[in-house]
Amino acid sequence: MNVFNGEAVPGGRRKRLFAFILDAIIVVGFAYVGYHLFGKPDFYSLKADMDAIKAAGGADPELTSRVMAEFSSAYMTLLAIAFVYESVTQLLTGGSTIGKLICGLRIVPCDPERKPAVQSLMLVIRSFLKMFAFLIFQGIPFLICCITMFTNAESRSGFDLVVKTRVIAKADKKG
Repeated sequence: MNVFNGEAVPGGRRKRLFAFILDAIIVVGFAYVGYHLFGKPDFYSLKADMDAIKAAGGADPELTSRVMAEFSSAYMTLLAIAFVYESVTQLLTGGSTIGKLICGLRIVPCDPERKPAVQSLMLVIRSFLKMFAFLIFQGIPFLICCITMFTNAESRSGFDLVVKTRVIAKADKKG
């Protein structure tokens, strides 16, 4: 069994950050289309209600409660869009999102003997863990998991560590 314990892809941290930004832009684009097709996520109403709270001096508990409910709904919808986008693109491309494809990266198992079906499941679990961290802790654990990329030679995020994956240059056939 050949388990990876080497170095990160040269420039991989920078490429991963750029891929993340590209993917975030794509998710926002899907959210925009979703709003115009289905009315969700409705960040426009949320902004209007937040302006109303500000105009009322923040003293209207009913309006504040409504804003919190609208934010939760819009945020959950955005996370669902991100989860579906990341899971589907990774499954269709063998471990890359569109951002990772553009940056020449893909996610592979640390153990090259891992069965493809198990790797597919691990990619979905990895995506779920990212979105769950965003949901429960508004992104703080996500940041911690991303910071782990800078604290280990392999540049593996916390999500990679949990599901035993790593990010490689797409041309690298070792994965």
